[in-house]
Formats: sequence, structure tokens, C-alpha cells
Amino acid sequence: MSMRTVLVATDGSPAAAAAVRAAADLTASLGPQARLEVVAVVDYIEVPAALARHPASAPDLLAEEADAALAAAREVAAAFGVDARTHQRAGDTVEAILALANELGADLLVAGARGRGRLARFVLGSVVERLVRTGRLPVLVVRAAKTGRTR
Repeated sequence: MSMRTVLVATDGSPAAAAAVRAAADLTASLGPQARLEVVAVVDYIEVPAALARHPASAPDLLAEEADAALAAAREVAAAFGVDARTHQRAGDTVEAILALANELGADLLVAGARGRGRLARFVLGSVVERLVRTGRLPVLVVRAAKTGRTR
């Protein structure tokens, strides 16, 4: 399988930052034809309804947070000599990531794993677990070491 397009998901968390570093490093190793695509998804469903309603002139803090995560990812990619294209999407996180992967013809998804307890995983599931279960692409799962470096 020839890998040309790597798609990494970020939310600005330490686990996502580790995934971005791993994806940038991998993309750099694949040669000049490889592309790194980075996505941040704003999922308003997880926001309580009272907080989701705001005047049109109010800042969209979730979108600003996603923009900051994408900017940080571009900087990390540049440090690896990779020019990353960024995408911000809104909606269900997994559905948005998989739709973008399909649109881009991605060959690999990269995502950071957060440590959750068994009960939380059972009740809430996780983005990574859903990507692995429902996606057609291979998923590289990256954990952040306690020092913030990839393992």
C-alpha cells in the first residue's frame, strides 16, 4: 500500500499534539509527494444548550479553539519540514473526520488517545474507538507520554 495522504485529527489536547508530531514525522519520511492534512472538528452537540445560544456578535469560542489547534499543528508540521493543509469542520467528530478522509482520499488516519477509565469508555465511547470501528482506513493511535512526548 502506497501512502500519500495522512490525515491527523487535533483538538489541541496533549494527546492530539502527540498525534500531530507523529503524523508530521511520518509524512516527512514518506517523501515529497506525501501530504499532511490536519482537521479540527467543532462538535456543538457536546455543548450544553444554554451555552450554545449566544448573540451573533459573540465570539465562537469553540471555533477559535479549533483555529488555535490548527495553527499549532501547522507550526509542528513546519518544524518537520512539512507543509500541512488544515481543515475546520463542524458536526459529529467521527463523521466529520471520516467524511473529510473520504473527500481527500486519505490513506491513513492519525489520532491521539486519551486515557479514560473503563466505565467512561463504556458509557461514552471514544473518538478513536469509533474511528477504528467504523472507518475503512487504517488508524494510527498515538499516546502522549507523561512528559508530553510521543511513546
